[in-house]
Amino acid sequence: MTSTNQTEPSASRPQFYETLEALPSTLSDVLTTYSGIPKDAQLHHVVKLRNEAYTYFPYPCIGTFRFLEFDLASHYAYREHVLSPLKTPCSDGAAEPLFLDLGTCLGQDLRRLVYDGALIHRLWASDIEPKFIELGFKMFNDADKLPADHFLCPGNLLSNSPDDKLRVLDNRVTILHLSAVFHLFSLDDQKAVADRCLRLLRKDTGGPVLVLGGQVGSQNPGPYERRNASQDYTHKYRHDERTWKELWDNVCGSDAWKDKIKKLEVKSKLLKRNKVKGESGEVTVFTQLESGSDLGWQMYEVWVTFS
Repeated sequence: MTSTNQTEPSASRPQFYETLEALPSTLSDVLTTYSGIPKDAQLHHVVKLRNEAYTYFPYPCIGTFRFLEFDLASHYAYREHVLSPLKTPCSDGAAEPLFLDLGTCLGQDLRRLVYDGALIHRLWASDIEPKFIELGFKMFNDADKLPADHFLCPGNLLSNSPDDKLRVLDNRVTILHLSAVFHLFSLDDQKAVADRCLRLLRKDTGGPVLVLGGQVGSQNPGPYERRNASQDYTHKYRHDERTWKELWDNVCGSDAWKDKIKKLEVKSKLLKRNKVKGESGEVTVFTQLESGSDLGWQMYEVWVTFS
């Protein structure tokens, strides 16, 4: 999933790139137009910020600059089902959309929404690590543009505490985004995360509300071992289309939800992430994952209509 415009990793740190030859063109456009950072200063700014972030979070997505990609904007449902409702004025009597980015990291997907014209007051984000939020404001130079109280930290998806920051949005969210989140959990914890998502979703819109995102998926679904920041191995779970649907069917069919949900529609695609050269630089293109391949990027939509 790494970019060909990156320098080679070192043998001692195989998931860390010292620098980039160039920024992705879409990110550069956001930094120029939205953040007001001159093009000739952007590469130094991003690498310096990445290096600071890596001292706190030595994750592969930080070390390899993977976080610079806009996962939400690359989702096939982005334009029609996310951006369009978030930038369109409400008709009389319609429920105003509210967007929440769970596991926001540096908030790159939320900034792209603002750049693309989404109304700021409709946008919220959360992460379990408050430092990510601080670094995001430094990255995008926008502390004067976005309301700080719309960044809910720490937001713990496995918490049932009355002090949980996410509780302020219970029953209010109409578009819920989670990318690179579910695959960080075991199957049992994923069920708890899905339940938490349902509690956040707005129940009185009269129509379907949306959970969408992406995650590492597999044509051989099941548990796998993943090394955490403490270098300990823990068991997580990867899905294909069938097991992903089974997860949501199981949670929505539980005693807590079966009488509250009128309709559930679960869609997903296992895709291959490709880097190709375009007129404005390197871009990410998704194609169908070939038969025989194991890992891919699973884009998904979960539409929930409450009774």
